[in-house]
Amino acid sequence: MILIRPRLKNSSYPICVGCSLKDLGKGIQKFIFHLNRTPNKALLVTHPSIKNLYGSLIMKSLTHSKIKSSFAFFPEGEEYKNLKTVQLLYKKCIEAKLDRTSCIVALGGGVIGDTAGFVAATYLRGIPLIHVPTTLLAMVDSSIGGKVGVDLAEAKNSIGAFYQPALVWSDLETLKTLPKAELKNGMAEVIKYGVIKDPKLFEQLEKRISKNGQLTFNFSSIVARCAKIKADVISQDEKETKGLREILNFGHTLGHAIETETGYSAYKHGEAISIGMCAAGFIAEKFRMWSASENLRLSRILKSAGLPIRLKKTLPLKNLLTLLFRDKKVLSEDLRFVLPTQIGKVVVKKIPSALALQGIQSIEP
Repeated sequence: MILIRPRLKNSSYPICVGCSLKDLGKGIQKFIFHLNRTPNKALLVTHPSIKNLYGSLIMKSLTHSKIKSSFAFFPEGEEYKNLKTVQLLYKKCIEAKLDRTSCIVALGGGVIGDTAGFVAATYLRGIPLIHVPTTLLAMVDSSIGGKVGVDLAEAKNSIGAFYQPALVWSDLETLKTLPKAELKNGMAEVIKYGVIKDPKLFEQLEKRISKNGQLTFNFSSIVARCAKIKADVISQDEKETKGLREILNFGHTLGHAIETETGYSAYKHGEAISIGMCAAGFIAEKFRMWSASENLRLSRILKSAGLPIRLKKTLPLKNLLTLLFRDKKVLSEDLRFVLPTQIGKVVVKKIPSALALQGIQSIEP
C-alpha cells in the first residue's frame, strides 16, 4: 500500500493506494484517529451494480470492525448529480439514524463521490466522509481535494462546498471490473496531470499507450503519481484562493460547457475534458505560448488513449460561449482559461471572446 497525505492548514488525511476493500473497516479504525471514536454507523452511497460486486465484502469488513452499515442508491449518470438526488440521500441518512459520529462512504466513481460528499458536508452541518473510489477517474482526481457538489441544468458543479474527506481508500483490484470505456474516461485526467505538472509522466504515457488504445502500464504507480500531484497542489492552495489550484482545471472550462449544453448525457466527463484540452491547446498555440509540435503531442496521446479530440456534432457557439462565462474562473466578467506553455507547465490567462470562439470552432467535427 502507498500512503499519501495532503498537508492542509486545518487537517490532513490519508490517501491509501493499493489497499484492499476487505480491510476497509480496519483502515477506518487505524486512520481516522482525529475523530472522537470510530464511527459506529456508515451509510454506503453507491449504485446497485457496484453493491453486487463489492457490497457483501465491504459490509463484512465494516461489521467486523463493529460499524453498522446500510446502503443508499441512486441511478448511474452525471444527469443524476443534482439536488433531487441530494434530497433523496438526506432521507436515507434520517432513515439510517446517522448522527455526527456516523460516516458516509462514497463507493463508486466521481458522480457518487461528488454527490455523497455534498450530502456529508451538509447533513447535520457535516459528518465524516470516506471515499472508496472504484473508477480510475475517481482514484486520480475526484476523490482527492475536497471539492464536493452537484450540477444545475444551467451550470456544472455550481452548487457545492470544500469538504475534505476523512479517508480515501483505493483498491486497484476494482479497476479489473471497470469497463474499457471507463478506463478511457479516467485516462483523460491522468494525461491532464502530465500536461500541467509532470513531463516525465507524459512521456511515460506516450510510450505505454499504444495506437489501439491498449494501456500497458502499472496502474499502481500511475494512480499514486497522480494522487501525489493533486495532493501537493491542494496542500498549497486548498480553496483556490492563491490561484495555483486552478491549474487542475486544464480542459475543464470548455469541457464543463460541453457537458452542460448536452444535458450531461452525451459525453462522459473524461471525453468532454479531452475535447476541452484540445481546444485549450489550440488557443495556446494561437497565443504562441507553446509550439505546434507540443500541441500535436497532446492531440496524439488523447487519440491514442481512445479519447475524442473533436465534438460528435456541432453545438451552438452562442450557447457554449454563454456557458463559458458561468465558469468559476471568470473574474470581473473576464474569461480565463488554463493554457499550456510546455508539456508539464500551464498558466491561467485571460482571453478575448473571439479567441474562445476560435477554440470552440477548432474542435468542431
